Amino acid sequence: MFVTYTIKSGGWCAEVAPNLGANVTSLTLDGREVFVPLKSRDQLEENPYIQGAPLLLPANRTAEGRFTFEGREYTLPITEPKTGANLHGLLHRQPFTLVSCNEKCIVLEYKNQGEIYPFPFTITVVYGFESDSFMQRYIIKNTGDTNMPLTFALHTSFVEPESFTVPIDACQRKDEKHIPIGGYHPLDEQEQRYITGSPSKGISASGYYRACGRTATIGNLNYTASEGFDHWILFNGAGKCGLLCVEPQCGAVNGLNTPDGCKILAPGEELELYTRLSRRKQ
Repeated sequence: MFVTYTIKSGGWCAEVAPNLGANVTSLTLDGREVFVPLKSRDQLEENPYIQGAPLLLPANRTAEGRFTFEGREYTLPITEPKTGANLHGLLHRQPFTLVSCNEKCIVLEYKNQGEIYPFPFTITVVYGFESDSFMQRYIIKNTGDTNMPLTFALHTSFVEPESFTVPIDACQRKDEKHIPIGGYHPLDEQEQRYITGSPSKGISASGYYRACGRTATIGNLNYTASEGFDHWILFNGAGKCGLLCVEPQCGAVNGLNTPDGCKILAPGEELELYTRLSRRKQ
C-alpha cells in the first residue's frame, strides 16, 4: 500500500502520497471530491495518470523517446509502445523525500542525478492552503553544469463537472500518433465553446492548446496556473469516464524536439511554477 499525509484547512482536505511521485491522491472541498481519488494500486496499473494530479517531466509525448539538445542526442525510455513515444516521463513514479509537514502544508523533494532524465535536477513541491485556496507550488532547479531543456505539466484529473471553461486560442496540429506536426490550427466550433462554457459529459475533449489566459473554471472552482504554463491539455476519456483532465503545461507537446518548444534552465537556475484552486464567486 501507499502511505499518505493529510493536510486540511477550512473546507479543504488533501491527501498526498510522497512515494507515488508526490501525487495528491485525494482532494475534497466541503466533503466532495475535487480530484478523481486514488483508492488502490490496481488503478495505477490500469492508468497511472487519471487519479489526482500526477507530475509530468518531460510533459506529454516525446517522439521515439529521442531528442537532440546543443548538438547531442539523448534517449528516453519508450513508455507508450503503440505510438513509440516516451509518454509523461517517469517523475510521477518516483519516491519523494518528506521535508516537512504540518496541519496545513507539506513540503516534498526529489533529486535526479540522471536516473529518470539525462540532466540532474531537484524538484521541490509545496502543497498548502492560502486564503481558502489550495496551492500547488513546484520549484525545479538545474543542479548540473550544463544547460537543461525542460517541459513540465500536471495531469490534473478532476471529477467531471457540469461545465468547464479554459482560455485557449489555437490547437497544436498532430498526427495519428498524437505527435505534433508543426504549427497550430484554429479552434473548431466545439473547441470555441470551451472558452465560454461547455459540458464534458457526452463529448470527446482531447487536444493540445495554446494558452491565452491563466484561469480555467471547473464547475464551481477557478483553476489558475502561473506564468510559465503556456499550454492547456484537455482529455476526458471521450466523455464516458466521469473525469475531466485540464492540464497546465510548460512547453509544447514534443517540445524537446520543437524550436522554442521548451524552457531552458542554465546551471543553477530555478523555475518556479504554481497552480491555485479556489471557489468561484457567485
